[in-house]
Amino acid sequence: FEKFFSTKNKIIMGLVVIIYLWTLAFDVLLASGSENYPCVLRDNGDFFDDDYSGPLMVEFKDCGPLTYYGDLFTGGGIRILIVSLAAIASGGLIANDMNDKSLHLYLSRPISRLDYLIARFIPIFLLLIFVTVVPNMITFMTQWSSSGLEFDWIKNHKWLMFDIIVQGLFYSASYSIIGLTFSTLINREYRAAGAFFLFVYGTNIIVELFHLFVNDDRVLLLSIAHLLDIVSFEIYGAEYYFTSAGELKGIELANLEIFGALTLIIGGCGLFVNWMISQMEANK
Repeated sequence: FEKFFSTKNKIIMGLVVIIYLWTLAFDVLLASGSENYPCVLRDNGDFFDDDYSGPLMVEFKDCGPLTYYGDLFTGGGIRILIVSLAAIASGGLIANDMNDKSLHLYLSRPISRLDYLIARFIPIFLLLIFVTVVPNMITFMTQWSSSGLEFDWIKNHKWLMFDIIVQGLFYSASYSIIGLTFSTLINREYRAAGAFFLFVYGTNIIVELFHLFVNDDRVLLLSIAHLLDIVSFEIYGAEYYFTSAGELKGIELANLEIFGALTLIIGGCGLFVNWMISQMEANK
Protein backbone atom coordinates (compact mmCIF):
# COMPACT_ATOMS: atom_id res chain seq x y z
CA PHE A 1 0.00 0.00 0.00
CA GLU A 2 2.83 2.38 0.82
CA LYS A 3 4.49 1.56 -2.51
CA PHE A 4 1.46 2.99 -4.33
CA PHE A 5 2.27 6.37 -2.78
CA SER A 6 5.95 6.38 -3.70
CA THR A 7 7.36 8.95 -6.11
CA LYS A 8 7.85 6.20 -8.69
CA ASN A 9 4.10 5.84 -9.20
CA LYS A 10 3.51 9.27 -10.64
CA ILE A 11 0.39 8.26 -12.59
CA ILE A 12 -1.26 6.77 -9.51
CA MET A 13 -0.33 9.75 -7.37
CA GLY A 14 -1.61 12.11 -10.07
CA LEU A 15 -4.98 10.36 -10.26
CA VAL A 16 -5.35 10.41 -6.47
CA VAL A 17 -4.63 14.15 -6.39
CA ILE A 18 -7.09 14.81 -9.24
CA ILE A 19 -9.84 12.83 -7.47
CA TYR A 20 -9.37 14.82 -4.28
CA LEU A 21 -9.19 18.16 -6.10
CA TRP A 22 -12.30 17.22 -8.10
CA THR A 23 -14.10 16.32 -4.88
CA LEU A 24 -13.03 19.57 -3.25
CA ALA A 25 -14.21 21.64 -6.21
CA PHE A 26 -17.52 19.96 -7.08
CA ASP A 27 -18.69 18.18 -3.95
CA VAL A 28 -17.48 20.60 -1.29
CA LEU A 29 -16.98 24.14 -2.62
CA LEU A 30 -19.79 23.99 -5.19
CA ALA A 31 -22.22 21.92 -3.08
CA SER A 32 -25.84 22.90 -3.55
CA GLY A 33 -26.36 23.37 0.18
CA SER A 34 -26.93 21.28 3.25
CA GLU A 35 -30.72 21.50 2.86
CA ASN A 36 -30.44 19.38 -0.30
CA TYR A 37 -28.02 16.85 1.13
CA PRO A 38 -27.91 13.95 0.77
CA CYS A 39 -30.89 13.53 -1.59
CA VAL A 40 -33.27 15.61 -3.69
CA LEU A 41 -35.94 14.59 -6.17
CA ARG A 42 -35.09 14.86 -9.84
CA ASP A 43 -37.13 15.13 -13.01
CA ASN A 44 -35.21 15.30 -16.32
CA GLY A 45 -32.47 17.45 -14.87
CA ASP A 46 -34.66 19.60 -12.61
CA PHE A 47 -34.31 19.35 -8.86
CA PHE A 48 -37.03 19.70 -6.29
CA ASP A 49 -37.23 19.74 -2.53
CA ASP A 50 -38.35 16.57 -0.76
CA ASP A 51 -41.84 18.02 -0.16
CA TYR A 52 -42.43 18.82 -3.84
CA SER A 53 -45.44 17.02 -5.33
CA GLY A 54 -45.98 18.55 -8.74
CA PRO A 55 -47.98 16.57 -11.30
CA LEU A 56 -45.12 16.33 -13.82
CA MET A 57 -42.52 15.13 -11.35
CA VAL A 58 -40.88 11.74 -11.74
CA GLU A 59 -39.81 10.74 -8.27
CA PHE A 60 -36.18 9.77 -8.75
CA LYS A 61 -33.90 10.53 -5.84
CA ASP A 62 -30.63 12.19 -6.77
CA CYS A 63 -28.21 11.66 -3.87
CA GLY A 64 -24.84 13.31 -3.44
CA PRO A 65 -23.02 10.12 -2.31
CA LEU A 66 -24.47 8.37 -5.38
CA THR A 67 -23.69 11.02 -7.97
CA TYR A 68 -20.11 11.09 -6.67
CA TYR A 69 -19.59 7.83 -8.57
CA GLY A 70 -21.22 9.14 -11.74
CA ASP A 71 -19.57 9.80 -15.07
CA LEU A 72 -18.58 13.18 -16.46
CA PHE A 73 -22.03 14.00 -17.83
CA THR A 74 -24.21 12.04 -15.41
CA GLY A 75 -22.97 13.00 -11.97
CA GLY A 76 -19.81 13.75 -10.07
CA GLY A 77 -17.55 12.55 -12.86
CA ILE A 78 -15.36 10.50 -10.54
CA ARG A 79 -16.11 7.05 -11.97
CA ILE A 80 -13.75 7.32 -14.94
CA LEU A 81 -10.95 8.39 -12.59
CA ILE A 82 -11.64 5.60 -10.09
CA VAL A 83 -11.81 2.99 -12.86
CA SER A 84 -8.56 4.32 -14.35
CA LEU A 85 -6.88 4.26 -10.95
CA ALA A 86 -8.09 0.71 -10.24
CA ALA A 87 -6.95 -0.46 -13.67
CA ILE A 88 -3.47 1.05 -13.44
CA ALA A 89 -2.89 0.06 -9.81
CA SER A 90 -4.07 -3.54 -10.14
CA GLY A 91 -2.69 -4.31 -13.61
CA GLY A 92 0.74 -5.43 -12.42
CA LEU A 93 0.00 -6.84 -8.97
CA ILE A 94 -0.09 -10.47 -10.16
CA ALA A 95 1.05 -10.04 -13.78
CA ASN A 96 4.51 -8.86 -12.73
CA ASP A 97 4.90 -11.81 -10.36
CA MET A 98 4.02 -14.15 -13.22
CA ASN A 99 6.44 -12.49 -15.63
CA ASP A 100 9.51 -12.47 -13.38
CA LYS A 101 8.65 -15.92 -11.96
CA SER A 102 8.59 -14.56 -8.41
CA LEU A 103 5.16 -16.15 -8.04
CA HIS A 104 6.89 -19.55 -7.84
CA LEU A 105 9.07 -18.23 -5.02
CA TYR A 106 6.08 -16.99 -3.07
CA LEU A 107 4.23 -20.29 -3.49
CA SER A 108 7.28 -22.30 -2.47
CA ARG A 109 7.18 -20.66 0.94
CA PRO A 110 4.90 -21.94 3.71
CA ILE A 111 2.03 -19.69 2.65
CA SER A 112 -1.22 -20.67 0.99
CA ARG A 113 -2.69 -19.36 -2.25
CA LEU A 114 -5.26 -17.56 -0.10
CA ASP A 115 -2.46 -15.80 1.81
CA TYR A 116 -0.91 -14.68 -1.47
CA LEU A 117 -4.21 -13.47 -2.94
CA ILE A 118 -5.14 -11.57 0.23
CA ALA A 119 -1.72 -9.91 0.18
CA ARG A 120 -2.41 -8.76 -3.38
CA PHE A 121 -6.01 -7.76 -2.65
CA ILE A 122 -5.39 -5.59 0.42
CA PRO A 123 -3.24 -2.81 -1.13
CA ILE A 124 -5.52 -2.12 -4.11
CA PHE A 125 -8.56 -2.35 -1.82
CA LEU A 126 -7.08 0.19 0.63
CA LEU A 127 -6.12 2.48 -2.24
CA LEU A 128 -9.68 2.45 -3.57
CA ILE A 129 -11.11 3.00 -0.09
CA PHE A 130 -8.86 6.05 0.07
CA VAL A 131 -10.55 7.54 -3.01
CA THR A 132 -14.12 6.27 -2.50
CA VAL A 133 -15.08 6.35 1.19
CA VAL A 134 -12.75 9.11 2.43
CA PRO A 135 -13.77 11.86 -0.07
CA ASN A 136 -17.44 11.07 0.51
CA MET A 137 -16.86 11.36 4.26
CA ILE A 138 -15.13 14.70 3.71
CA THR A 139 -18.26 15.90 1.90
CA PHE A 140 -20.36 14.54 4.76
CA MET A 141 -18.33 16.53 7.29
CA THR A 142 -18.49 19.75 5.24
CA GLN A 143 -22.27 19.41 4.99
CA TRP A 144 -22.43 18.97 8.76
CA SER A 145 -20.22 22.06 9.13
CA SER A 146 -22.42 24.13 6.82
CA SER A 147 -25.45 23.14 8.92
CA GLY A 148 -23.84 24.71 11.97
CA LEU A 149 -22.16 21.62 13.46
CA GLU A 150 -25.40 20.73 15.19
CA PHE A 151 -25.65 17.21 16.54
CA ASP A 152 -29.31 17.11 15.55
CA TRP A 153 -28.09 17.05 11.94
CA ILE A 154 -25.92 14.02 12.73
CA LYS A 155 -28.91 12.41 14.45
CA ASN A 156 -31.10 12.99 11.40
CA HIS A 157 -28.43 11.48 9.14
CA LYS A 158 -27.35 8.69 11.50
CA TRP A 159 -27.46 6.00 8.81
CA LEU A 160 -25.83 8.12 6.11
CA MET A 161 -22.29 7.55 7.37
CA PHE A 162 -22.89 3.79 7.47
CA ASP A 163 -24.33 3.85 3.94
CA ILE A 164 -21.32 5.77 2.62
CA ILE A 165 -18.92 3.20 4.09
CA VAL A 166 -20.88 0.18 2.84
CA GLN A 167 -21.20 1.74 -0.62
CA GLY A 168 -17.45 2.37 -0.79
CA LEU A 169 -16.73 -1.18 0.36
CA PHE A 170 -18.81 -2.62 -2.49
CA TYR A 171 -17.12 -0.45 -5.13
CA SER A 172 -13.60 -0.98 -3.77
CA ALA A 173 -13.89 -4.73 -3.26
CA SER A 174 -15.52 -5.33 -6.65
CA TYR A 175 -13.03 -3.29 -8.67
CA SER A 176 -10.13 -4.82 -6.70
CA ILE A 177 -11.19 -8.41 -7.45
CA ILE A 178 -11.94 -7.69 -11.11
CA GLY A 179 -8.62 -5.87 -11.45
CA LEU A 180 -6.75 -8.86 -10.03
CA THR A 181 -8.63 -11.10 -12.44
CA PHE A 182 -7.35 -9.20 -15.47
CA SER A 183 -3.87 -9.02 -13.92
CA THR A 184 -3.93 -12.82 -13.71
CA LEU A 185 -5.51 -13.40 -17.10
CA ILE A 186 -3.21 -11.03 -19.04
CA ASN A 187 0.35 -11.21 -17.74
CA ARG A 188 1.32 -7.82 -19.15
CA GLU A 189 0.75 -4.93 -16.77
CA TYR A 190 -0.46 -2.23 -19.17
CA ARG A 191 -2.43 -4.66 -21.32
CA ALA A 192 -4.21 -5.91 -18.20
CA ALA A 193 -4.95 -2.32 -17.16
CA GLY A 194 -6.32 -1.49 -20.61
CA ALA A 195 -8.46 -4.64 -20.70
CA PHE A 196 -9.89 -3.81 -17.26
CA PHE A 197 -10.85 -0.30 -18.39
CA LEU A 198 -12.38 -1.53 -21.65
CA PHE A 199 -14.30 -4.23 -19.79
CA VAL A 200 -15.96 -1.72 -17.45
CA TYR A 201 -16.86 0.86 -20.08
CA GLY A 202 -17.28 -1.55 -22.98
CA THR A 203 -19.93 -3.63 -21.22
CA ASN A 204 -21.53 -0.40 -19.99
CA ILE A 205 -22.01 0.91 -23.55
CA ILE A 206 -23.06 -2.46 -24.98
CA VAL A 207 -25.78 -3.19 -22.41
CA GLU A 208 -27.22 0.33 -22.71
CA LEU A 209 -27.52 -0.08 -26.48
CA PHE A 210 -28.94 -3.58 -26.07
CA HIS A 211 -31.43 -2.28 -23.51
CA LEU A 212 -32.87 0.12 -26.10
CA PHE A 213 -33.86 -2.82 -28.32
CA VAL A 214 -34.95 -5.51 -25.87
CA ASN A 215 -36.21 -3.19 -23.09
CA ASP A 216 -35.34 -5.83 -20.50
CA ASP A 217 -33.84 -4.43 -17.30
CA ARG A 218 -31.96 -7.66 -16.59
CA VAL A 219 -29.43 -6.88 -19.32
CA LEU A 220 -28.12 -4.05 -17.10
CA LEU A 221 -26.86 -6.69 -14.68
CA LEU A 222 -24.27 -7.68 -17.29
CA SER A 223 -22.50 -4.35 -16.79
CA ILE A 224 -20.46 -4.13 -13.58
CA ALA A 225 -20.78 -0.33 -13.65
CA HIS A 226 -24.59 -0.47 -13.76
CA LEU A 227 -24.67 -3.34 -11.29
CA LEU A 228 -22.63 -1.46 -8.67
CA ASP A 229 -24.78 1.63 -9.19
CA ILE A 230 -27.94 -0.44 -8.72
CA VAL A 231 -26.54 -1.90 -5.49
CA SER A 232 -25.67 1.62 -4.30
CA PHE A 233 -29.20 2.84 -4.90
CA GLU A 234 -30.48 -0.16 -2.94
CA ILE A 235 -28.20 0.79 -0.05
CA TYR A 236 -29.75 4.27 0.07
CA GLY A 237 -33.28 2.97 -0.42
CA ALA A 238 -33.66 4.91 -3.68
CA GLU A 239 -35.04 3.79 -7.02
CA TYR A 240 -32.30 3.28 -9.57
CA TYR A 241 -32.52 5.37 -12.73
CA PHE A 242 -30.28 5.96 -15.71
CA THR A 243 -30.36 8.08 -18.83
CA SER A 244 -31.42 6.26 -21.99
CA ALA A 245 -32.06 8.11 -25.28
CA GLY A 246 -32.14 11.38 -23.32
CA GLU A 247 -34.79 10.20 -20.86
CA LEU A 248 -34.62 9.14 -17.25
CA LYS A 249 -35.65 5.51 -16.89
CA GLY A 250 -36.24 3.40 -13.83
CA ILE A 251 -35.85 -0.35 -13.54
CA GLU A 252 -37.79 -3.22 -12.02
CA LEU A 253 -35.48 -5.86 -10.60
CA ALA A 254 -35.71 -8.04 -7.51
CA ASN A 255 -32.99 -7.91 -4.86
CA LEU A 256 -32.32 -11.60 -5.49
CA GLU A 257 -31.50 -10.84 -9.13
CA ILE A 258 -29.32 -7.86 -8.23
CA PHE A 259 -27.23 -9.38 -5.46
CA GLY A 260 -27.25 -12.78 -7.16
CA ALA A 261 -25.65 -11.27 -10.28
CA LEU A 262 -23.04 -9.42 -8.19
CA THR A 263 -22.23 -12.60 -6.26
CA LEU A 264 -21.83 -14.58 -9.49
CA ILE A 265 -19.52 -11.99 -11.07
CA ILE A 266 -17.33 -11.39 -8.03
CA GLY A 267 -17.37 -15.03 -6.95
CA GLY A 268 -16.56 -16.17 -10.47
CA CYS A 269 -13.63 -13.77 -10.67
CA GLY A 270 -12.30 -14.95 -7.31
CA LEU A 271 -12.54 -18.62 -8.28
CA PHE A 272 -10.88 -17.95 -11.64
CA VAL A 273 -7.92 -16.16 -10.03
CA ASN A 274 -7.54 -18.96 -7.49
CA TRP A 275 -7.62 -21.54 -10.30
CA MET A 276 -4.99 -19.68 -12.33
CA ILE A 277 -2.69 -19.44 -9.31
CA SER A 278 -3.23 -23.14 -8.58
CA GLN A 279 -2.10 -23.92 -12.15
CA MET A 280 1.03 -21.88 -11.62
CA GLU A 281 1.61 -23.68 -8.33
CA ALA A 282 1.23 -27.07 -10.00
CA ASN A 283 3.75 -26.13 -12.72
CA LYS A 284 6.40 -24.66 -10.43
